[in-house]
Amino acid sequence: MKNFIYILSLTFCFGILSSCSKCMDCSCTQIVSQTGMPDVNQTVEFDNVCDEELDDIEGTTTITQTVGGIVQTIEQTCDCN
Repeated sequence: MKNFIYILSLTFCFGILSSCSKCMDCSCTQIVSQTGMPDVNQTVEFDNVCDEELDDIEGTTTITQTVGGIVQTIEQTCDCN
């Protein structure tokens, strides 16, 4: 019985720890480049980014789109602490 209570207590504690959200504050820099225009640089701060959103935002993302012969590239780099 003593072992059963011990195992039950450990299982309960691990359940609580695994359900905690992983949240961080992120600082992101964006560089927007467009044909015939100077680059635009901006910095954005995001507070308390959690779980899947954190996985999506952290790191570097590059998007390129072309409309009517104009090419636009957006590069975003986010560091989260």
